Amino acid sequence: MDKKDFSNLEDQIMSTVSNALKAIDFANLTRDINDKTDDTLNHFKSKFNGYSEKHMSLNKKAKNDISTYISKRPAGSISGILYILFGVSGCLIYGSSVLISLIFKLLFDGVAIISSNIIFGVSLVIFAVSLGLLVRGIKLRKRLSRFKKYVRFIDDNSYFLIKDLAKLVKEKESFVVKDLSKMIDLGMFLEGHIDEEKTYFMLNDEVYSDYLNLKKQQMAKESNKEKLNEKINNLEKEEIESTIRIGRNYIEQIKTVRNEIYKEEIAIKLDKLGNIANQILSNVEKNPKKIQEVNKFINHYLPITIKLINSYKELNSQLVQGDNIKNAKSEIEKSIDLINNAFENLLDDLFEDVVLDISTDISVLKTLFKQEGLTEDDFKK
Repeated sequence: MDKKDFSNLEDQIMSTVSNALKAIDFANLTRDINDKTDDTLNHFKSKFNGYSEKHMSLNKKAKNDISTYISKRPAGSISGILYILFGVSGCLIYGSSVLISLIFKLLFDGVAIISSNIIFGVSLVIFAVSLGLLVRGIKLRKRLSRFKKYVRFIDDNSYFLIKDLAKLVKEKESFVVKDLSKMIDLGMFLEGHIDEEKTYFMLNDEVYSDYLNLKKQQMAKESNKEKLNEKINNLEKEEIESTIRIGRNYIEQIKTVRNEIYKEEIAIKLDKLGNIANQILSNVEKNPKKIQEVNKFINHYLPITIKLINSYKELNSQLVQGDNIKNAKSEIEKSIDLINNAFENLLDDLFEDVVLDISTDISVLKTLFKQEGLTEDDFKK
């Protein structure tokens, strides 16, 4: 029997089944499985073109002969028809037998006829089995219908988004994943694959291999990126720690000079200078992101300050204190006042974010209290 004869036989069987179903009012079970989907297919094919351009690395080998990867006689082609045929036949024959037995029981109520009961029981069991065969056949034919939709949508491409296929058959993505997995297991898609994330369906081994290679490359790239970020973070951390160590060293030098100077006025100024500098560094230790704001303080201002107070110490150690020395010391003392004032302003700026957060929290609290009627004005009312 050639393919044409087989196709005609299939059409005749399906026609016979359809008429039989109508005769026993199985209209809901025999809805047209192969409904028109051309418009839907065209819509999703045009939409998928965007994905093809986006993933050229996977789809560069997509132009394949699709028949190579599609079963020529997919599961359900014949068995589905046979299930429906036997199911319908059984339902008609044994359903009628069950109906006749029920009528017989009603007409001869109270009469114990063992053979009638046996016939009724056997007929009921076979009717139930036949109904199961019918339902099984319809499910197989529906799956075959979805398979044909998938194949027509596939056209000459090699991979697809699961969500697009789900829209095509108007089902959930989880259903389509199970549906495709079952078709792969049954050999309907000879080399079909679904990725681990359940996002893509790939038609053949070659594309799946390309996908795995691409994924490995991506994972390696992400791993390298993480290592690079970690290295950068470590370098930044080391830079911050090094900068703070330099700052602490300058503060120690300030304390050393202060201990060697016995003039009370300048000692008080140096104590204040060391205290402010220490608070600035402590703030940066708690908030490393502010290191950029104090870089000049540590790398420029403090070294110049150290140079000035060392000059002051040297001048102060001179046995003869002439006018030039006195004037120079006076200028340095004034400069330390200026430096202290500048460092205080810098320290205050470091708390700008804290003040803003506090103001925001207070504003939120006031708004909430007002909404709840807990403000002082509300109590006065």
